[in-house]
Amino acid sequence: MRNRYKFTFIFSTILVDLMANIAGGLIFLRFAKDASVDWNSFTLNNIMVASIITWLLPSLYYNLYRLDSICNLQTFYRNSWRSFCVQRILWQCYIIIFQGGYQYSLVLSANLYQLSFLLLYFLSSRILFAVVLSNIKKWVKKSFNVAIWGFNTTSIELAAQLETNNYFSNFLGIINDSTDEDYKSIESFNNAFTTVIHKASATNINELYIVAKPEYIVDLSYYFELADRYLIRLKFVPDFSKISKLQFSISNFNNFYVITPRQEPLQDAYNRLIKRIFDIVFSFLVIILLLSWLYPILAILIKRQGHGPVLFKQLRTGKKNQSFWCYKFRSMQVNPTSDTQQAQKNDVRVTAIGKFMRRTSIDELPQFFNVLIGNMSVVGPRPHMIKHTEDYNVHINNFMVRHFVKPGITGLAQVSGYRGEIKKVSDMRRRIKSDIDYVQNWSLVKDIKICFLTVFNTLKGEENAF
Repeated sequence: MRNRYKFTFIFSTILVDLMANIAGGLIFLRFAKDASVDWNSFTLNNIMVASIITWLLPSLYYNLYRLDSICNLQTFYRNSWRSFCVQRILWQCYIIIFQGGYQYSLVLSANLYQLSFLLLYFLSSRILFAVVLSNIKKWVKKSFNVAIWGFNTTSIELAAQLETNNYFSNFLGIINDSTDEDYKSIESFNNAFTTVIHKASATNINELYIVAKPEYIVDLSYYFELADRYLIRLKFVPDFSKISKLQFSISNFNNFYVITPRQEPLQDAYNRLIKRIFDIVFSFLVIILLLSWLYPILAILIKRQGHGPVLFKQLRTGKKNQSFWCYKFRSMQVNPTSDTQQAQKNDVRVTAIGKFMRRTSIDELPQFFNVLIGNMSVVGPRPHMIKHTEDYNVHINNFMVRHFVKPGITGLAQVSGYRGEIKKVSDMRRRIKSDIDYVQNWSLVKDIKICFLTVFNTLKGEENAF
């Protein structure tokens, strides 16, 4: 019964969204016909198909209709607007590619009408969906009862999650207040465990989460079989709260459960491929459109203001703690402390053109060659001098986590305000926290967002850029 309501809601959401996008395509077609557009047959005949495909691609990419996403309103709203924005971009690309730039300019008003309709639809539909989702349990004749047995830190956190996402179930809460320490022996714990399964059947509990230390469970198969007799779905959640406060990531390897301290999206080969393609395309564009003419100009200015090569190269720490040569435009006079001393405010080593390059981050542009070579990425934790890696690794326990991924030309820490000179270990801790957050929550959208923020901050001017 519960699944019927879930899938009915999801199917209805998909259907209504597709109908709205088709209606948007018809509105575009209606107003576009008033313009003097020389439509080619392919564009005209495939308007409806384009309306559907340009919506399905981003919605599938962002997992908009996945069950765990649609039952979390915050995630559902975020993914809806992401899909909407990407759909609009894909739609414009479809018109421009198959009709051309001039013809596209003639249908701007039709695009505006279509955008207004879809914007109004998404604003109203998402509010309506939230109302339906919040009240759907009132229409369910027989509720699906869920409860937790076991009182500890893990069960409290689990209860918070179940309360947040209980649109299709009736969460009864934690049905006991005895902690693991209240049981004098494993035998007393297992007796209480057996009793609670019998009581759960009498109180019509359909799904029961058992949250306890793994060593307390003698024979888990026995309890699963006992619960099966009463048609209770029994789920065992190991309590690791006493071991560590880290948010573990649990995965499956054949018949083995593997616990890791964090999620790492870039461990997935598909995600690494996407990131690498983005790096190559972005780097080629920068090198061809910017460095091809800027490089010779800067080379002349750098040579006029000091001795030494145009490019400054320095060994930095990269992925897997492997060192590599990191390239920059030379912004300082040749000096013996370049490999050990960071740039400071009003640093006498910095040349006049160097001050401008460092303030605008132009000195970092040669690192796009590092990206093409493959020892850097466009976005990632900034690479440090080898000496700094060795020094800070002693003082910060999780410092080396940032080296699980390729270093970047820009990164989350930099756009969050943590750039420039590091004066205290606490400054580095804040930077490392942002870097680890990036490692755990990477996405292509996050990379693009960081790139935009980097450009914005550069144009605005940053206090710590010197």
